Amino acid sequence: MYYLISYSSITYATRIKNFFKYDGDYVAMLHTPSQISKGGCSYSIKVKPHKVKQVLEVSKKCGYKIKGVYKQIDANTYEEVEYDLS
Repeated sequence: MYYLISYSSITYATRIKNFFKYDGDYVAMLHTPSQISKGGCSYSIKVKPHKVKQVLEVSKKCGYKIKGVYKQIDANTYEEVEYDLS
């Protein structure tokens, strides 16, 4: 199971991916799937569940706006989850 963290900018997604590329965990960047895209161009970071909180914390610290966090149910199904950046 994976989670997608959606950003409005390819730049933000790329920077997050690069931030975590040497820590040994799977972190990938992809075009946000159409079924969860909230309009416009967006990119997502795909991570394992234990990595979500860390990615959210780095995003907040860097000031990167998150469009949404989604739990991947199967290959083409996603469920939006609540997240708190306060």
